[in-house]
Amino acid sequence: MEDVDWNAVSRLGLNREMLEKFNALDELLKGFKTSVLLPVLCDDGKEKGVVNARLQLKLNDNGEVVLHIHQVKKKLDFRKKFLGHRFTKEDRLNLLNSGNMGRVVELINRVTGEVIPSLISRDKLTNEFFSLPTDFVRIPTVVCGVVLNAEQQEVLRMGETLFVENMLSKSKRLFSATIQFNAEKQWLEFFFNKKFKAKNGEYSFEFVVPSTFRGKALCKWQIERLKAGEMAYIRGLVSEKGKEYQGYIRFDKQVGRILFAFKKPN
Repeated sequence: MEDVDWNAVSRLGLNREMLEKFNALDELLKGFKTSVLLPVLCDDGKEKGVVNARLQLKLNDNGEVVLHIHQVKKKLDFRKKFLGHRFTKEDRLNLLNSGNMGRVVELINRVTGEVIPSLISRDKLTNEFFSLPTDFVRIPTVVCGVVLNAEQQEVLRMGETLFVENMLSKSKRLFSATIQFNAEKQWLEFFFNKKFKAKNGEYSFEFVVPSTFRGKALCKWQIERLKAGEMAYIRGLVSEKGKEYQGYIRFDKQVGRILFAFKKPN
């Protein structure tokens, strides 16, 4: 805690109490990015304002803790190369739909020039691209009670999707889902709330708006607004520490997930 530059946090319009209220302080101290978007002050020299961003604490080359700001990008720019990789049409569709590119590509290290086989994923909250060398991809042998064979593990290691049946949830219920390794999260990602639709012998997915969000049942009018692609205000959410908070939610049809923001996005 004492290593955090609280003056830098203050310049963003935040403080320790606000981070605790947003249930973000523990995530920061563990080195993770905040799981929610936070309203931060932005001054680019031309204009000042409040933007939504994810924060993360990292060590610099001098061993000092510095605050990194992952600001939300309005749209993805596929025209530029990412670490030497030019996105194909299929790459773009995969990153937009699931957030994961779905294959291994060779990326160039900016510092050493070394060519590194890697996976690429998109931060679904900020629209940033992240890569992870395949040497750091760790696939478990057991996923929710289902033992994966060597072939299935290799499919996931290569960034491809894998449909797994009869997995066991924490509540001891069987479920099936599509899983895929996410380079940004550095772990397996589960795709729920999906309907499988067959067309021309191929399967596609259709996301379904869930009826609950963070343990709170959604009202009928909220679900209808989310289905229509509109924003809905929600109150009465409770953090892990028992503190109540509220904000705005919308359903992202591309990723099949409800996104949350404390401030109403433009």
